[in-house]
Amino acid sequence: MKIFGVKNVLLVTGKFPGTSSDTDGGSIMVNHLIDALRGVCTVDVLFTRTYNAHFNNINGVRKVIFHTNKFRESNKFLRRIANSKWNSELISQFIPQYDKVIIIHCSKAFGLENLPKELLKKIILFPMYLTSSYRRSNEIVPDEYVEAEQRILSKIEKIISPSQSEKKDIINEYGIYEKHIVVIPRATNLYIKGKVRYQSKTNKLIYIGAIRQQKRNNDAIILLSKLKQKNENFHLYLVGAIQDETLYSHCIDLAFELGVKNNISFCGVLSQKEIAELLNDVDINISVSRWETFGRGIFEGLSAGLPTVVYDNIDCLSEYIESGEGISYVKNVDDMAQKVYDLCTNPYFYRDQSQKAIESTSQFSIENQKEKLLEEILCLKR
Repeated sequence: MKIFGVKNVLLVTGKFPGTSSDTDGGSIMVNHLIDALRGVCTVDVLFTRTYNAHFNNINGVRKVIFHTNKFRESNKFLRRIANSKWNSELISQFIPQYDKVIIIHCSKAFGLENLPKELLKKIILFPMYLTSSYRRSNEIVPDEYVEAEQRILSKIEKIISPSQSEKKDIINEYGIYEKHIVVIPRATNLYIKGKVRYQSKTNKLIYIGAIRQQKRNNDAIILLSKLKQKNENFHLYLVGAIQDETLYSHCIDLAFELGVKNNISFCGVLSQKEIAELLNDVDINISVSRWETFGRGIFEGLSAGLPTVVYDNIDCLSEYIESGEGISYVKNVDDMAQKVYDLCTNPYFYRDQSQKAIESTSQFSIENQKEKLLEEILCLKR
């Protein structure tokens, strides 16, 4: 059934829907958007990616368009800038044909800032990751990239963010009006079935996050070595794509050096169903990430009923769940090792945190996200 004046939507993304091997945050968001809009309005998808026959036909999508990047560049920031004119020229031609244009990732909107206001008003932007977040992750962002972000963010009238912390960054770093930013928390994996755990049975840890500088995966290996020193038989599962080969090699070397190579499983990319199955089989959820704009993997562990331990520098987590409500915030890897050890050796503490973890994450249901997304995309309350 069509609702109000929004009859057709164009979704612009560099991510394929998260159905199998491509299941990072952007891919999952694309999948959730398509699911939310299916049957409500006509959806077309523009992929700024190399042609992939597997995504020619997507349930709920009328038409799929591929627009391959013209310029190759190993540095992702320079690559995005180099392709901005190539992409924006095509997107500009499509915008007049649609009631709303949803763009996933700020860089996909580079070059659109000079469009007439009536066309810019059609755009709904999911920034995904901006300069402040990249810099907190120890990445070097060129000035021209920051300037490109500034130009487009200042012209968009509806930006959807997953957290108040990212919203504050957008306001403080780019001077964007608060009224132009809507906060909608992401939904967690629908395959996850939360269950209260009574104790740590096998001391299995899971860390969901791609291998890259932001995720600080080497800290998880150091954590494992500290736990092993406590004479406990711990095992660590690292789940996520290898996006930084240098860091991956360092992690392999570090595991050998610290004597924990047999206590680690590099799982690579898993489907959402496979992640849910693994969450059902492990005992503790951790994150040693430098920064998150939402932290979906962390919330997914919590929703499975896993007591969770993370660093205390990630603001977007504490705005949703307080310490002791299934999650523990610690200052460093030594404190994390002690907290994980306490959870694994104290069944009462473990069960209490498992139960509270489930109770704390009901707000991240797919139904809640769908309702809020439709309100904003279809302007049901405006």
